[in-house]
Amino acid sequence: MPGLMESRAVAPPMNQRWLVSLDESAVSVGWSSSGSWLAAASASGAVSIFETGGGQCVQQLTAHRFGATRVAWHPQLSLLATAGQDGMVRLWEPRLDGLFAELNCGAEWVEHLAWSDSGNYLATAAGRKLKVWDKAGTLVREYPDHPHTIADITWKADSEELVSACYGQLKFWSPEEAQAQRTFSWKGSMLALAWSPDGRYLCHGNQDATVHFWIVKSGQELQMWGYPTKVRELAWDPRSRYLATGGGASITVWDCSGKGPANTKPAVLKYHDAPVSRLTYQRSGSVMASGCGSGQVALWKPSKRKIPDAIGSLPGAIIDLAWSHDDGLLAAAAEDGSVAIYDCSL
Repeated sequence: MPGLMESRAVAPPMNQRWLVSLDESAVSVGWSSSGSWLAAASASGAVSIFETGGGQCVQQLTAHRFGATRVAWHPQLSLLATAGQDGMVRLWEPRLDGLFAELNCGAEWVEHLAWSDSGNYLATAAGRKLKVWDKAGTLVREYPDHPHTIADITWKADSEELVSACYGQLKFWSPEEAQAQRTFSWKGSMLALAWSPDGRYLCHGNQDATVHFWIVKSGQELQMWGYPTKVRELAWDPRSRYLATGGGASITVWDCSGKGPANTKPAVLKYHDAPVSRLTYQRSGSVMASGCGSGQVALWKPSKRKIPDAIGSLPGAIIDLAWSHDDGLLAAAAEDGSVAIYDCSL
């Protein structure tokens, strides 16, 4: 894939606020809407809640019997959703020190969990089963089983439209309707979804080392290939101009402004010495964070520079990255159980 020459410039170190260790490998981290708490789930099934100022563990939840898979805070309330390998999603109210609701998701392993931006709905995916719940934990909708295991789910920004992906198809859903509103067919194995914040593009990274773009309004398709490995890492910037993608040790950034990315040359960002494992843009800013299999973490401003603005590292492969709601802090979680918070004012 065409790219830029690799730079050997040394970036300054990121400012690490604190570092803690979980009982087993970290699997997911997430910030409360207030920014006061960070939830970190481990492979043991425990979920620890840390006070973000100093890293004190203020609560540890015995959340799931066979291992946790995801954490997701409600976008406005102090309500935490946790998913696990026991087929359950549990809702917790940390301030009240208790379990709020238990949601049976219908299969042994709950792989995906997502709140709508309004906070009115929580979508869960377990095996072939897709369900939507309200914030009280009441089942709103159980959709027909997918033909294959659900690979990913995502809500449209500022909307209550949900899309799911499984082998061969994308389906668009509304909590108000029992059947899919629209279907896009694609012959291949999708791994991850990313809907642009402006709703124009829906993208998926694929098993066959490609990235597929859909122009949602028209259903027109674009495909980008040439990646070294399968693509699981996708991140849109808040303006919907740039899509950053993994699929190897380099980060490929597509400019989707104007007529879109077709027949354009992407920027290629080179720093990591192992395949990129996580990518995430700030919620409203221009900084992107990346992590890789060797534990390296980097901050970038891809529209201005092709080298990192700051770097850090953890002892294990990076499993998850998450920005605080004010974009000032970055949480990084690693396979060895380490969880760190970085101050990220660039």
